[in-house]
Amino acid sequence: MATITEKSEILFIYETSYNIPNGDPFTGEQRYDEETKKILVSDVRVKRYIRSYLEHLDNTIFVSGAGESITAKTRIENLAKNQTATTDIGELMKNWIDVRLFGGISTLKDADLKKIKVKVGGKETECVNGHVQYTGPVQFALLNPSLNRVNMRMHQNTSHFTSRDDNEQGAIGTTTVVPYSVVQIHGWTNPTIAKETGMTDDDKQKMFMGLWYGTSGDGSSFSRSKIGQDSLLLLEIIYADSHKKIYGVDRLVKIKVKDADKKEEQIRSMDDFDFDFSKLIEAAKSDKVSKVRYYTEIDVIEAALDEVGEKLEKIEM
Repeated sequence: MATITEKSEILFIYETSYNIPNGDPFTGEQRYDEETKKILVSDVRVKRYIRSYLEHLDNTIFVSGAGESITAKTRIENLAKNQTATTDIGELMKNWIDVRLFGGISTLKDADLKKIKVKVGGKETECVNGHVQYTGPVQFALLNPSLNRVNMRMHQNTSHFTSRDDNEQGAIGTTTVVPYSVVQIHGWTNPTIAKETGMTDDDKQKMFMGLWYGTSGDGSSFSRSKIGQDSLLLLEIIYADSHKKIYGVDRLVKIKVKDADKKEEQIRSMDDFDFDFSKLIEAAKSDKVSKVRYYTEIDVIEAALDEVGEKLEKIEM
């Protein structure tokens, strides 16, 4: 299958309710911009949603989150031993969909490389090209801010467990949760880099499914800290030419609180606000934009997007 040919930017919007969308790995507390009062979600968190969902569908993943204690070296060795097509490690790595999407690295030493034997054409041969570094044709913003301001809420809970038959222990834990947020993830696809990894349109479609379903309750989003998330809107702005782009794609969608007396920090559901697509509608008129692809399961959002006009095209999930 041919690699992708269109350059595009992605906006994926989802809502969260009383959870921790992206905790800091050291403290567990939600990433937060104190000045803007907006929560932040990292690209690593987004890619984990996608990878976990794809893995759930039995896709072979290089950077697995299944809890296996397997090194990248071992994964590459296992993949090489179970195929008969090529001895090139770089070509082998393209079998993993997350490498085709997000890139990957192999640092096999020459001594390790010689130990991997592959039968190609009935002849046992050593592998080659152990040092590989693929940049991913799909990238997401390092940190993605919510569309609304948020006042964090402190939450306390207790735990009670028995460490031994005669020793019962209890503890009180304190953390902060996000009462409600509308998170926007900004991404890019690059067809030139896709030629290196072999990313196809089918890969992109699976990635979209991973974004949509993997964020809203499947895969790694089905956990205590992530329950309360729902996907709202997926947009792909496709450019007419790979050398052109429009400015400020991450600011094309805004939210407007319905009640003039209510602040952004006080919204708790879509009943409290409307999406403002006026800048998106204007941007779609540019000759730099070939089409605007979208997916939503919410009628009011779909109706509002109709104003984009003839360039609007629905993504099939």
